[in-house]
Order: sequence, then C-alpha cells, then structure tokens
Amino acid sequence: MIKNMSKEKKLLMWSVLLIAMVQMPNLALSPSINVIYDTVFGRKWELGTIQTVMQLPNLISPFVTIATAYLIGKGWLSKKGIIVAGLFLVAATGVLSLFCNTQFWHLVLLSVCLGLGLSGYLSTATSLIVDHFNEEERQAISGYQTSFINGGGVIMSLCGGLLSTVIVGFGGYLMLLCALPVGLLALKAIPSGKKAAEEKQEKEKVKIHGDVFLYGALIFVFMLVYNVLGSNLSVHIKDMGGADIAGVLTAVQMLGGALVGIVFGKLSKKLGDFTTCLSFIAIFIGMLILSLFPNSLPMTFVAVIISGTAMSLMLPQCLFSVSKVVNSSSSALATSITSCIAPSGGGFFSAMVFTNLTQALYGDSTIMRYRFVSFVALGCAVILFVIFSYRKKKAAAAV
Repeated sequence: MIKNMSKEKKLLMWSVLLIAMVQMPNLALSPSINVIYDTVFGRKWELGTIQTVMQLPNLISPFVTIATAYLIGKGWLSKKGIIVAGLFLVAATGVLSLFCNTQFWHLVLLSVCLGLGLSGYLSTATSLIVDHFNEEERQAISGYQTSFINGGGVIMSLCGGLLSTVIVGFGGYLMLLCALPVGLLALKAIPSGKKAAEEKQEKEKVKIHGDVFLYGALIFVFMLVYNVLGSNLSVHIKDMGGADIAGVLTAVQMLGGALVGIVFGKLSKKLGDFTTCLSFIAIFIGMLILSLFPNSLPMTFVAVIISGTAMSLMLPQCLFSVSKVVNSSSSALATSITSCIAPSGGGFFSAMVFTNLTQALYGDSTIMRYRFVSFVALGCAVILFVIFSYRKKKAAAAV
C-alpha cells in the first residue's frame, strides 16, 4: 500500500476500496434467475421478462447518478450523505428480500430499490479519490479499486450462487447485506466538512473538460467489446460443462483483473495512457484463444484470465487520466460519466451490436463471434496507439 499517508486518509482509502467490493451486486443475483423463473414463479412469467426486471438497476443508475452528480456539483447535496444513503438502501434491499419474495411486483420493487441505492455510490465514491488524494496516490488507488471490484465480484458470484441454492429463490439478495458494515465505515471515514476552495468552486459554473468525454467514449467502446466475453461464455462451453463451470470461469476472469489491479500503479507510471492499448491487446489474445481452442477447457481458463486483466488496465487508467483535468466541483459529474453512464451504456448495447452483427455474418457460431471481436479489439489497440502517440507528441511540442 501507499506509504507516508495520514491515518485519516488511510481510513478514507479503505472505505473507498471496500465500497468497490459491493459495486457488482448483480453477480450475486444472477445465479437466482433460473430458480426464480422456475420454482418461485412456476414459469408464469417469461424468462426474458424476469431478466429484464433484474436489469432495471442498470437502467435506473445512470439517470439518477447524473442527477445526483449535478446536485452535488451545485452544493445542494453532500457526497458523504449520498454515498452513505446509497449503501444503507442497498443493505435495506437485502432485508426487504426476506419479506418480499413471492410476487412479481416484489421483484420489481427490489430492483428499483437496488438501482436507487447503487446510484448513490457507484461514481460518487470514485470521485472521493479525485478530491482527497494527490496524483501519485490516485494512480495507485485507482488500480487497487479495480482489484477490489473484481475481488468483490468473485465473492458475490460464488456466495450468491450458494445462497440461491441453499435458500431457494431470492437467497442471492442476502449478499446485499454486506453493504451495511461498509456504510457504517463510510459514515465514519468520509469527511463531511468542505474546504474554502470547494465552497468557492460550488458557486462557480461546473465545467467539464473535453478529456472527460474522450475517456468516457473510450470506456463505452471498451465495454462494448469486453462484455462479449461473458455474455457468450455459457453458450461457448456448453459441450464442456454447465452453469457451474461458467460460474467458475467468471470468477477466474475477475481474479485476473484483481491480480493486475494490484500492479496497475507501476504499469501506469511506465506506460501512461498507452495502458489502454494493452487492455485491448489482452482482449485480442483472450478471445483469439477461445476461438482457436473451442473444445479445450484448460485453454478456456487461460483465455478468460488473460481477458480478465483488461478491465483492470482500462478503467483505472481512464479514471486516473480524468482525475488530472477535474476539480472537486466537477469530479462527481465527471466520474458519473466514466464510472456509470459510459460502462452501463457499453454493456447494454454490446449484445445488440456484436451478437446481431456476427449472427448476420456467421450465424450462431460463438467461435466466429469471438474471432471477429478479437480483431476488433486489435484494431482498437492500434487506433489508440496512434491517438495517444499524437497527443504525447503534441504535449511535448507545447512544452
């Protein structure tokens, strides 16, 4: 961890990192989908309908996040209040699932509550890194944060699957209770006071630097490509194993991201924005392996762990680069774009773009889908190398 940091900043850092662990609660709920469809509702509702309702948090979060970010920027809401309220609401959703777990409207209610809760801390917690840490600290913490997101995803997916089996139906929702102790820590660790400079900035018009939209667009494209891996994995390995193997592969994929996140700070210092090129190269290699060895489970494990590193190379680098061009008055709005709106949008449109396109070209073959997208990733890496080489050369000329 980072040396020479005050006790208060260390506590704040751990609060931000632990918040990251409850950033992917959908992974705790997805193992419950088939049980809810088949056992709880007795197939009275279409599977697609249930899946859509359980994706409501992804639809709600971007809109609520941008609204709260605007209010924070105006000084009408505090970051601490929004983050703590969001964590407590997610925990309350877990409690609510104990009593509301038999009707379809219960499922809708839980999804809405979860979406509102996530909106409170998904990007706002990330903006604390911009506000309270220096450049060197931000560079390291951004990598650690991605490791904790991936580590939390591993725990959520494994424990959520176990709970959905032991407690039939809505058992995975109990993992949302993990947000309660994190909320209590945030209540203590996140500063509530404002600096004079921050109060002055709040009175000024919130301005968003153009680089925020550049990195937001980059994250959007990245998620378009990256999500192809997970959304097609269970179909790709159907002849090698079932949902249990797919779940383990997902955990392994996140483990790859967690490991790389630990060393991200050192990589970023050497490569800078070129780290994003390395991210697309990892996807290229991983998906190419999947397409070349479709019947080899060991090679599939190798492929997903390589591809999994991409997340911890792309997102923290974009966050760190954005942190250089924002201040405390614009950080909430900027991080809502890069941490919520862009990744949610990319994830939502991924299947629409690549599944439909590759079905038109190659039919239902996941082999060709992975191969096609692998070369799209390679093309993105080349384009980014050219863009960032030009920006580096331009910056050097300006000096």
